Amino acid sequence: MSSRDRAPSTREQRWADLPGGSAHGVFGADDVFGTLNRQSAETVLGAVRSVRSGKVFSLNLPLTEPTPPLFQRQLPRHDVFTTPRGNLDDVLDNFYPQSSSQWDGFLHVPDPELGFYNGLGREEHGVHHWAARGIVGRGVVLDISDALWAAGGTDAFAASTAVGIDALEAAREAAGVEYRRGDILLVRTGWISWYRSQPLERRQAVRDARVAPGLEASAAVAEYLWDHGFLAIASDAPGVEALPSKREGSLHHRLLARLGMPLGELWWLDDLAAECSADGFADCLVTSSPLGIVGGVGSPPNAIAIK
Repeated sequence: MSSRDRAPSTREQRWADLPGGSAHGVFGADDVFGTLNRQSAETVLGAVRSVRSGKVFSLNLPLTEPTPPLFQRQLPRHDVFTTPRGNLDDVLDNFYPQSSSQWDGFLHVPDPELGFYNGLGREEHGVHHWAARGIVGRGVVLDISDALWAAGGTDAFAASTAVGIDALEAAREAAGVEYRRGDILLVRTGWISWYRSQPLERRQAVRDARVAPGLEASAAVAEYLWDHGFLAIASDAPGVEALPSKREGSLHHRLLARLGMPLGELWWLDDLAAECSADGFADCLVTSSPLGIVGGVGSPPNAIAIK
């Protein structure tokens, strides 16, 4: 029986009960939202209650970062021109929506066996679906930079350094936070700050090697994220998972294509994480408004956090 033939579940099965770790059909045969279906009026109201100080934090890098850009992407060209009426207007050319802070959409990576999320074709997916709904949830900020440092010192940030559930749980316990269904997990690795601090030659070498630290790409991590009911996961690292991804065990396959869980990459989390450490609260309200690119593979998140 294919994923398209299975009737929608009346409840979400635990990951261990999902055939092959696939949630295809769980939210309906034609579903294009995946775990974004965990967003509800109740979860949004719960997220609003995380606002305590009213401080606002942008979670977006400038469109010109990281520099140099990764994965053969390029920097946008920005031109300002004067209209016939004498007004100023501007235009972006050579714009890669996934060059800077981004959401990976469900078209980004197909699973080798199951294809795109929910078994749907290219024409049925696109970030415009997410843009029409908007993404809102309670952000939970976990800082795993110490775990990466312990795994390899400063060299850990220029290598495929992977940490797993133990690091996430240690960070969660240190933050004193409990998960709720519909949370957006924000994982700070410290990679962006490290990359910024390196001389150009080192940044170019890291770019060319296509390596970066992150979460291990194990089934156990996928199970952890699914069973805790996350809406999505975002990180300041280039791939959320340690790169290069392994075809036989990629989180991009496990999360994006099989479970339908959006991946945010290269988000700016340093200021937010510092505030969480200072005020003692690891949660916040997160909103994101992806671009309405019909059939889009990815999008800048246009994300903010409110503490």
